[in-house]
Amino acid sequence: MPRSEVKTELPPSLPNNWPNPSAEDLDERPLRKITINGDQRFSFITNFITTSKYTKYTFLPKFLAQSFHPRKKMANVYFFIISCMQCIPIITNTHGIPTVLMPLSFVIIVDGIFAALEDLARHKADAHANASKTKKYDKQQGAFVTVDWASIGVGDFVKISNREVIPADVVILAVKEKTQIPEGRAYVETKSLDGETNLKMRRALKCTLNQIKEDSDVVKCGHGEVEMEHPNKLIDSFKGTFTLSGAEKEVIDPNNVLLRGCTLRNVDWAITVVVNTGLDTKIMMSNTESPVKASSLEQRINVEIKRIVFYLAAVCFLGAIGSFTWKNKHMLNAWYLKWTDADADDSEDILSDYNATGEFLLSAIVQFFYYFLLMANFVPVSLYVSMSTVKFFQAKFIEDDIQIYHAETDTPTKVRTMALNEELGQISHVFSDKTGTLTCNIMDFRKCTVNGISYGKGITEIGKAGYQLQGDAIPDDILAGEEMSREHAEMHKQPHVNFYDQAIRFDLVGAKTEEQATALQDFFTVLALCHSVIPEHDEETGEVHLSASSPDDEALVCGAKFFGFDFIDRKQGNATLKLSTGEEKTYKILEMIEFNSDRKRMSVVVKKDDCIELYCKGADTVMIPRLKGNQEKLLADTCGHMTDYAKEGLRTLMICKRTLDPDWFERWHSNFKEASTNLAEIEKRLMGKRNKIDLLAEDLETELRLLGASAIEDKLQDGVPGCIADLAKAGIKIWVLTGDKVETAINIAVACRLLHSEEFMQQVIITAEDEGKDFKKEKLKEKLIENIREFEKDVKEAGSIDLVKPRALVIDGPALILAMDPDIQPYLLRFTQCCKAVVGCRVSPDQKRQMVNMVKTKIDGVKTLAIGDGANDVAMIQAAHVGIGISGQEGMQAVNASDYAIAQFKFLRRLLLVHGRWNYRRMSRLVCYIFYKNIVMAIVQFWYAFQTGFSGQKFYFEGGIQLYNIAYTCFPIMLLGVFDQDVEEKIILMYPQLYNNGIRDAFFNSKVFFNWILAGTIESMIISIFPLYALDNTSKPQEQGGDGLLPSLWMFGATSFTLVVLVTNFKLLMNQYTFPWFSIVVWLLSVGSWFLSAWGMTSILFVDFDGFKVYEELMKNHSYWLCCLVVCVALGGRDFYYKGYQRAFHPQLHHILQEIDKFNLENLDNLQIPLPPAPHMYMKDRLKDLPEHIEESENVELLQIVRRATRTASDLFLPKGLGHAYEHSDLQTVIEERNIVLGRSAIKTSKKRMSQIMFGGKAGGAQYNERPTPGKVTNKKSFGEGLDFWDDDDEEDDEEEDDEKLAAEEESGLSLVGSFLTGLFVSNLKEATEKSKEEEGRTASKSGASNRSQSTDEGDSWRFSMGF
Repeated sequence: MPRSEVKTELPPSLPNNWPNPSAEDLDERPLRKITINGDQRFSFITNFITTSKYTKYTFLPKFLAQSFHPRKKMANVYFFIISCMQCIPIITNTHGIPTVLMPLSFVIIVDGIFAALEDLARHKADAHANASKTKKYDKQQGAFVTVDWASIGVGDFVKISNREVIPADVVILAVKEKTQIPEGRAYVETKSLDGETNLKMRRALKCTLNQIKEDSDVVKCGHGEVEMEHPNKLIDSFKGTFTLSGAEKEVIDPNNVLLRGCTLRNVDWAITVVVNTGLDTKIMMSNTESPVKASSLEQRINVEIKRIVFYLAAVCFLGAIGSFTWKNKHMLNAWYLKWTDADADDSEDILSDYNATGEFLLSAIVQFFYYFLLMANFVPVSLYVSMSTVKFFQAKFIEDDIQIYHAETDTPTKVRTMALNEELGQISHVFSDKTGTLTCNIMDFRKCTVNGISYGKGITEIGKAGYQLQGDAIPDDILAGEEMSREHAEMHKQPHVNFYDQAIRFDLVGAKTEEQATALQDFFTVLALCHSVIPEHDEETGEVHLSASSPDDEALVCGAKFFGFDFIDRKQGNATLKLSTGEEKTYKILEMIEFNSDRKRMSVVVKKDDCIELYCKGADTVMIPRLKGNQEKLLADTCGHMTDYAKEGLRTLMICKRTLDPDWFERWHSNFKEASTNLAEIEKRLMGKRNKIDLLAEDLETELRLLGASAIEDKLQDGVPGCIADLAKAGIKIWVLTGDKVETAINIAVACRLLHSEEFMQQVIITAEDEGKDFKKEKLKEKLIENIREFEKDVKEAGSIDLVKPRALVIDGPALILAMDPDIQPYLLRFTQCCKAVVGCRVSPDQKRQMVNMVKTKIDGVKTLAIGDGANDVAMIQAAHVGIGISGQEGMQAVNASDYAIAQFKFLRRLLLVHGRWNYRRMSRLVCYIFYKNIVMAIVQFWYAFQTGFSGQKFYFEGGIQLYNIAYTCFPIMLLGVFDQDVEEKIILMYPQLYNNGIRDAFFNSKVFFNWILAGTIESMIISIFPLYALDNTSKPQEQGGDGLLPSLWMFGATSFTLVVLVTNFKLLMNQYTFPWFSIVVWLLSVGSWFLSAWGMTSILFVDFDGFKVYEELMKNHSYWLCCLVVCVALGGRDFYYKGYQRAFHPQLHHILQEIDKFNLENLDNLQIPLPPAPHMYMKDRLKDLPEHIEESENVELLQIVRRATRTASDLFLPKGLGHAYEHSDLQTVIEERNIVLGRSAIKTSKKRMSQIMFGGKAGGAQYNERPTPGKVTNKKSFGEGLDFWDDDDEEDDEEEDDEKLAAEEESGLSLVGSFLTGLFVSNLKEATEKSKEEEGRTASKSGASNRSQSTDEGDSWRFSMGF
């Protein structure tokens, strides 16, 4: 963004080389100096802002530079080079006219329109901001006058009224309050800055507070100077001093500053002085652009474009070689080149001295570039504009989806980076914050412990999960207490309180002991006073509304109110409590030391009567070392209760107090004030260095008397457990990273269905506290290696990773510091690959970022997603491939840094599984098809070169070439990219396993792309050759009444081009599933536009001289229409029958679900689908201590051979062989299966054993969340229940290639393709199933039947169902 300096001859206020000054530059000008009531000594930028990218003068050069960036827009650069080459006479095939510029210009213009519209919105916002009004002091008039924001300068006095937006960064000099004694308090709403809706208190400078009472007092302040830090984007930091003539220097801290964009509240006006303007304000400096992210599909496209160019070069090289060979073979012996000079005496051949080889070689080089131009459309010119348009509409559908709209807060889903739409369908790892993301971040006061006695009945949902984890039943009295607590909360309707325990009411009035009553009163007094909550008084209703920066503080204040300690006002340095008796008590606030992430505690010093007391609350880890002695019993009881609370997922704080000696406090307070106003100490504190401010706070917060602890509930959001379970079924690994204790994090993970009990999941817990003081890197490394070896041993013994008890890693922040060491990190990473879930406890924001980067950069093939709601999640969100912000209680910083914004975590399920999967599949199909159709169109002319001596003769109409990507094939594929749905959303949500193809890159990879290119190459050969024979000699000789004319090359070309348009558009239909009416209309218009435009272009002489009247004659030729019919049926029939074959004999999961849903075979609710295998994701840095893969035994290799031999009719409904026996079973199982398939029944098998064989080997239909115990067989009451549709052996590359090959094949809609085979398969399947049930019934009714006969009967029924 450009900086608008004031046009003066004064030196600039900023150091040289700003914004990246050197140390010498900063030494030369270390501070920003502003003169008050005087002329400025330095120049400052104006308050005029410009956030737009372009102006009317810079738009064209800047936009063109971006459009032809060689890394970002490679295709545009390619076509620009092609257009330049078309102007070279020796190689041009367009008479020197750069015809490619027409479609390229269209693409650039469309992109330019989007860019201009986007930037126009910025211009409007800038104009509105610059023209906003405020009041500036005019020295000549001696009053404040209304001016535009853009007119404000540094050092100006500005008067801001109540509810007015602040125009620049200003320091408060005075405010008009409603109290008689001025305190200089103002309140500011920072919603536009950080998204927080609570009010924050600011104060005027003490040296000017009493001097300015009205407007005219401004000039009476005298001259002064502000020395401050240079502009930065730290919104919670401000360092500076304010000096008036004749007065002491006063420190300016963040509480004295109002920032641009915030709103003044609760005062009539505030008189301020401007210190930062325009782009130097903190909000403008914070508006840095997020990291530019590109989807993996876009990155893959750039790779494939390079390969396509190499392919084009290879084709051109073959054409050049063919030209050289043909000329060398034919032209030297051509009779018409054997010219002689008749006047010469010896009549020599004039070519005797001609260097034919050299000339032909030079001609071949020229021919190479000629072919390059002829087939330049290998790379589609419409690729980027088509993708951008489709993504735009995809984003609109996401934003308009009512099912991911939160009605309570009126918050729709917001797409901030539409370039990542398809990336949502490929996520392999989700990194989630807890507070506000998995939970509501709306706190309720739930329980407390005071003086060693715990109060509060009932149990949270997370507590119930804890009982479930241990396998214990919840006691009835606890369940009854929870019911009473819920009813009690509904009856009293106290906000942020969900508490029931009658004992505390009696103990408050001394029913137990006076000591307990005093402890309770002190406890709730601390809760009511030790906070930063601001009460807002509604003058109309008289009600008091609490505005808190922390939801914990608000819940604690509401809890104190619930028990009769109501905080009602804070003014003139006093806090007032209203007791349940109606009495009001006023406490003098002497000092407040606020909470921060380093201190993890908050303290306030109050004076009541003559007694001075310190009230303190904080985390147990920092409070326990500060307790005075002789409290061991109380501390043990309190810690025990806090542990119980943590198991219920409750957030705990220790509550303490200390009585202070007045003289000691007076000395301490004087020292603390001096240190707090010392710029050097402030600087040290901001940099995390040892400083006097923190040391003095440490002196104060010692010898504390423990009162008890509070417990606050942060409830899980609705739908979180189900969402996480479905994401796990989809094959996504989920990591929860939180700052909570280990016990709290584990129980929350259990409640979210992320962790399971030891019976179903082995939890590996690594914490520095549990490991002891001797916990070092070597010990951590040994523990990781031990767990890795144990897991691999279990996998080797079981034969499949699916039969091994899944692992989960729980690690805390201190242990993670050691684990992130370069020597340990590979082992941590390797073990996390063995785990189904990872939970990080007590991790910092930077550790969250490190963990995301570790997975993102160290493992190939992963796609990471980070989701959070607070400022501490921004680093993690920006580091991930896809960042999602939740519009919650912690502001908008996470949303502003994100790529997508949602209101609830549960919306992630639909965003990924439905929109993500659809968009990934659509974009994959769109990209492949766009390249395919261009290959078909371009390479046809290469095949024609075999008929023309490789002369490179063009036989397309130039107008057709230019309109091909714009009119004939553009719009149908764009509609597919926006609307196509291979599976309905209800089925996708019912079977999340469908998502796994995206994780495996099944829809777009090099193999898929090559299949499309190969298909286009083969089809283009048929399109080129067939018309040459179909149209040849179709005209009658003159003696038979015909014209005797043979078809021209332009007729061949027009026929081939017609076939290109028809075949590519029919190909699109073959790969489309949904057909809305407008899609059919657009398809017909696109195809019809070729016939109409071809007739129009060839009917006007000056439009196409070579093809004049050609198409008119061609349309009269019956062979032309027959040729179109035959080629379309032949090429379309190949796709038609292959897809039918694939559905019948090698169906994928979505094929089966489509058929079951369409033909209502069974109730979909009863179909059980196991978890598909994880994709191959290998660490980039191999471990030397451990084998990378488990070696397979000879038996496994034998099982694979036998399994492949059994691929017969069982593949009707199991694409990889019946039961995947080689993976799930032993050799005997495979032999039994093979005998069943081949109709043999010599081996004795029980009915239970047969069921295991038919429904997935030993374990049956194992699922991630419903894993059967060994020997337990899944009930096969409906078709497909318990069947395994995937090969779970990740170590078999050839099997995964089969999966990718099947996924790569073109699919078709049920309404067009495979109707006959599908119908036959469905009818046979129904009949076989019914007969199987009848056979089972007859077998069961026969008394005394042997197990052998039952087995044989069942084998016969299944043998019949498979067609034997």
